Amino acid sequence: MQNGETLRNRIVKHFFNISGDFDEYKQQEVNRIGTNAMMMCLPAFLIAPIIACFWATTSPDYALAGLVIFNAVYFGAVICPYIAVASRRAHLTDHEVDVRDMPAAYKHILRAALGYALYFMTVMYLMQVFLNTAFDGASFIPQLLNIGNIKTAIFDGIFFGVIMGVTDLVRLKKQQ
Repeated sequence: MQNGETLRNRIVKHFFNISGDFDEYKQQEVNRIGTNAMMMCLPAFLIAPIIACFWATTSPDYALAGLVIFNAVYFGAVICPYIAVASRRAHLTDHEVDVRDMPAAYKHILRAALGYALYFMTVMYLMQVFLNTAFDGASFIPQLLNIGNIKTAIFDGIFFGVIMGVTDLVRLKKQQ
C-alpha cells in the first residue's frame, strides 16, 4: 500500500470520496455514519425476509422478486442518500484547493466529467446491445449499428457526465 495506508483505509477513502489525509476526525465520522447506516438497515434485514417467507407460501416467485425490489429501493432511497448527506454534513467530501490552483482544479473536473461521460456512454451502449441481443433475440451486429441505441447511449453519457461534474464542483472548496 502506498504511504503505509491499509487496504481498509484506501477502500473507505474511495467509498466516501475523502480527499487528503484520513485523520482521526474523518475516521470517527466514517465510523459514526457506518454505524447509523447499519442501524437503519436492521429493519430491512429482519422484517423484509419474514414477510417474504409468509408471501412465499402462496407465490414464491413474487416473494423473491418483491424482496429483491424492496432491498434495491430501500438501499437506493434510504441508505445511500443518508450516507451522502451525512458525509457532506461532516465535510468528508470537501476538496480543499488553494485559490491559485482553482483554474487547474476546474480543468481537472472538466476532464474527469468528460471521462465519466465517455465511460458511462460506452458501458450503457454495450449493455443495451447485449440485453437486446439476449432478451429480444435480435442479431448482434444490427444492434451495434442501431441509431436508437447510439442516441440513447449518448444522452445517458452526457447526463451522467453533467451530474458528476456538478457534484465535483459542489465539493470544491477554496482553502483559506
